[in-house]
Amino acid sequence: MIEPRIDHVGLNVSDLEESIEFYSLLFGFHVIEKWDEPKQAFVGKDRVVLGLMESPDYNFRSYTKAHIAFPCRPSAFGGIVDKVNELASEIVSGPKSQRGGESILFRDPSGNILEVCYPALIEAENET
Repeated sequence: MIEPRIDHVGLNVSDLEESIEFYSLLFGFHVIEKWDEPKQAFVGKDRVVLGLMESPDYNFRSYTKAHIAFPCRPSAFGGIVDKVNELASEIVSGPKSQRGGESILFRDPSGNILEVCYPALIEAENET
């Protein structure tokens, strides 16, 4: 039986080095492993791991509205919004109220959509 948890999430990125820097500056991720052929890397921190695969010709803006959501503490949200405004290529939505907390959706340098929010969905489910 497959264990019901996610090992990592893979993302296409237009520029591997730019993406590594973005995720390092925003989330404090570090490079776990990196290859040159094909150009890809695993980056992460704690139990979160992203697989970044360089695909310069991929059209990130028209192919998907899918996103990855990262939780944060309510007290950290304002500082995260400031950091997102500094680093993100585009704010997609927010900051806005959601599930008794707040959320902001934005694009990484390649156009992938990310979200930072509180409360975390699992925490909100545990409160009901």
